[in-house]
Amino acid sequence: MSDFFVALDARIARYDLLQHPFYQAWSRGELTRDELREYASEYWHHVSAFPTYLSALHARLDDAPLRRTVLENLADEEGLPAGRPHSDLWMDFATGMGAHSADVRGRTLQPETASLIAHFRDAMQASTASALTSLYTYESRVPVIAHTKAEGLKQYYGADKATARYFTLHQTADVRHAQVWRDAIEAELTVHPEEADTALDAAEATASILWSTLSGIERERQRARSVAA
Repeated sequence: MSDFFVALDARIARYDLLQHPFYQAWSRGELTRDELREYASEYWHHVSAFPTYLSALHARLDDAPLRRTVLENLADEEGLPAGRPHSDLWMDFATGMGAHSADVRGRTLQPETASLIAHFRDAMQASTASALTSLYTYESRVPVIAHTKAEGLKQYYGADKATARYFTLHQTADVRHAQVWRDAIEAELTVHPEEADTALDAAEATASILWSTLSGIERERQRARSVAA
């Protein structure tokens, strides 16, 4: 099983989001607050939809222990029993950058972002192993990305605690989530080893579309700069 996870992480690493030009610009403090506002407003829709991906997977699982594991992660995303939904924390980031929540919610999405949401919804209907690797692909990389974002927000943009709270939380929360998915993948592939190759392909497809989503955001950033020049 260790060979599988070596291969899985290698597939994901081909699309290291911290090497994407948009995140590189964030790390260097080169994004304007308006550009961060546009990013936050666009990506909120994926963050808001994430619990629905988990709901779809939960609804179709026959395995009760795994179903409860997915439900626990869903509850965490929705801030239950006593926290705040993670999508609300992301909205705090958007409004901290100057967005209005109504504008965020009513935003017309870029094709890449719409494709990302559709991809995850489709992925949850694939084999259980593939669905789990798609979730792992996303959440296993969030902690290091969240750390980099939080540092940038503090160093370059003077963000207050509320604006940065989503990223502060996800430096630790998704370490736990990623381990949950890793354990679930191992259990699933122990029973269904024939699904390993398909699961690896699903992980790479997810990593690729996450990269493409940032590329769409970067394209629009460069387009807006060209118009303003």
